[in-house]
Amino acid sequence: MTEQRTSPSAKHPGRRAWALWRGRGRRAWEAARWLVIGGLFITALVLGWIGFDINAKALSQPGTFLDNLYRSLQLFIIHSGAVAQPVPWQLEVARFLAPAVAAGATLSAIVDLLGEQLATLRVRFYSNHVVVCGLGRLGSLLARTLREAGYDVVGIESDAQSPAIARCREGGVVVLVGDGTDPAMLRKARAHRARYLFAVAGDDGRNANIAIGARELADGRSGSPLTCFVHVMDDKLNDVLRQVGLARRGGGLRIEYFNVAELGAPTLLADYPAFDDQGNTPLGPPHIVVVGLGEMGTRLIVHAARRWRSIPGTRGKKLRVTAVDLAADTRVALLNERLPRLSSVCELRPCQMDLDSAEFERADFLFGRHGKSDVTGVYVCVGDDAVGLSAALHLRHRLGDRNVPIVVRTTQEGGVAALMGGDDRGETFGNLRVFGLLDLVCRPDVLLAGQNEAVARAIHKNYVSNRRREGQSVETNPSIVDWGQLPESLKESNREQASDIARKLEAIGCDIAPMTDWDAQTPAFTADEIELLARMEHDRWRKEREAAGWRLGAARDESRKESPYLISYEDLPADVKEIDRSTVRAMPAFLAEVDFAVVRAGRGTSS
Repeated sequence: MTEQRTSPSAKHPGRRAWALWRGRGRRAWEAARWLVIGGLFITALVLGWIGFDINAKALSQPGTFLDNLYRSLQLFIIHSGAVAQPVPWQLEVARFLAPAVAAGATLSAIVDLLGEQLATLRVRFYSNHVVVCGLGRLGSLLARTLREAGYDVVGIESDAQSPAIARCREGGVVVLVGDGTDPAMLRKARAHRARYLFAVAGDDGRNANIAIGARELADGRSGSPLTCFVHVMDDKLNDVLRQVGLARRGGGLRIEYFNVAELGAPTLLADYPAFDDQGNTPLGPPHIVVVGLGEMGTRLIVHAARRWRSIPGTRGKKLRVTAVDLAADTRVALLNERLPRLSSVCELRPCQMDLDSAEFERADFLFGRHGKSDVTGVYVCVGDDAVGLSAALHLRHRLGDRNVPIVVRTTQEGGVAALMGGDDRGETFGNLRVFGLLDLVCRPDVLLAGQNEAVARAIHKNYVSNRRREGQSVETNPSIVDWGQLPESLKESNREQASDIARKLEAIGCDIAPMTDWDAQTPAFTADEIELLARMEHDRWRKEREAAGWRLGAARDESRKESPYLISYEDLPADVKEIDRSTVRAMPAFLAEVDFAVVRAGRGTSS
């Protein structure tokens, strides 16, 4: 229903920072512990030798160097530390330090020998953690990144010889060797008590089987559902499954299908925009060149076009895009077929050529009739890192001193890209920027913001906008804050509301379909349909509140979990009913945030 009727739970803002500091501290200790133990061993040995020597001389019983050394070594087994007075402070310190060092070394050795078994025992107490199934290039980076962000992470890897296992364990990730498609292994990782589960086993079929196993474990789960992120490498299959994910409801599992290119394209444009919020660039009207029309390149064009279309001042103007690829004609035609309105937003010019050809060497597509370039940005999105970097360097040379930003997609920062030098967020070489796709996508703020999350954020944004328009403020309604400041209980309430959209639409004979026509008119809801949808939303919210322990009260009291709105829809005040109505009216806008549209059942498209 709305946030103002939901209790903000107590939250610990310093917990994530503490977990991050703790994780880094653990890794630093793992790297230096034997050096520390060795240094303390030598310190205790030297202090013991000095103490025994001073004591012997004071008692007129001087010993040899080896005598004092032998007696000092015995301190480590708590033996021969008792001597006649006077006892020098050096010996006093050594008598306590030596056995402490011995105990520490013994415990460290036990941890090294039994580390996996001890880690498995620790997992038994985990909850609200992250499980990553598959520690390939994507899964390994994902597990380590989430661990650095402060999450407890359990990785499952079927290949016991994988070098990723050692890297993940060094980063504080608990790794279990086994098959992630096996429900017993998922249970061992306590996936049924986890907050997030990532199926990134490298194969779409295996990833789907992991999600099926997770669904069995999540059945009957109380509280917030388990969010399962399923990696789908096939671009078209990913679009279909995203639609299925939006329509699926109920149970203790929430599935988010994702594709690296799908997530990477908008994130790349956010980090390296093709134009500013007014549609301008420092070099003039935007004209971008996209080299490589694979998944990443085509999605980048689509997201740039959508962004251009959303700027009011660009109406009537087209975004100029030059697309360079060996199959550019075919792929541009396919893109225009899938998005009929793209041609009204973009002047998309295909340049069909091989990157290893004389045509690309000349790079005439960078220049106009008079040999002058008006290109304002270049995005190189080819599969081979070395080929992409070589192409980018060549285009940079051909553009001369125009200083056009050139962004190159690589698989990961490091490797060939590391030769360019640079900073921690994308390598740089003059106007050439190199970004690692996996590094870009594996940021928690990107990866955890699935389509359900995007819809939930849109719901909250709509709620905040409406309440502020009514004159409310944070002082009168603590819920009208930015998403990042919202308590987790309220975020989860919005997520549940987002998950329920498909059920509501089905009740009025509507479906969810991919948005192919950006200018299509949304089916108008009748007054009766809006009233039905509003009643359904109130009933959903009421059940959610009652399940959380709220009860009817004369006034809203968060501490006592009482609300005057835990009544039937018909008995609600008129202003509260209108809040529900305004929310359901905006459902098409919420779905548009993730490129989906509302259609009347049986049509199948948004046109």
